[in-house]
Amino acid sequence: MNIIYTLRFFVVLSLYVHTLSAQEQKVETKKDSIKQSINNAEKENADNVVRYMALDMHRRLGKVKRVRFYRGNELEFTLKGGRARYKGKILGVGENELFILGNSIPFANIDKIIVRNPSRFLYAGSLLLPVAGIGYFAMDMINPALDDSPGTRPFTVHREALFISGSLILSGIILHLLKKRVYRMNKRRMLRSLVQF
Repeated sequence: MNIIYTLRFFVVLSLYVHTLSAQEQKVETKKDSIKQSINNAEKENADNVVRYMALDMHRRLGKVKRVRFYRGNELEFTLKGGRARYKGKILGVGENELFILGNSIPFANIDKIIVRNPSRFLYAGSLLLPVAGIGYFAMDMINPALDDSPGTRPFTVHREALFISGSLILSGIILHLLKKRVYRMNKRRMLRSLVQF
């Protein structure tokens, strides 16, 4: 009989210890869940602050030109110590970093930013002017062949046509070069993270 009572005592004691440890674990998990909910609330409050990246260019007489890059904008840039150009959509902006291409890149690591000029004239001119120059040169060579007048020689190159078509092609190339501007980061050109209101 004593053995049965002793076994019962140990079983009850082990169940009691087990329930106590389970209760302690529940208390700990409640504390952990409270800490986790506080951290989630802080993250939600931090996420409510929408940031954008600003490229501030300090000019003479204290003037500052600012180019803004928002979440979802496409950005082309190079990193310090490399020549490769990276291009992608901005996923987000932190306090001192940029989230792009699945990585977080600190502002201090960005060497150059390539900005596209939004002017439609530049894009249209860079495409149409070279085509117009080539077309003008071709028409100047073909027109005498279609003309029935005596004394006209087909497929001759005229100096005036060469000058005009060359200037049109050169203008298109210059406009093509002006489509993008490269800004190297230095003391006068800085990247900042600003809160969007």
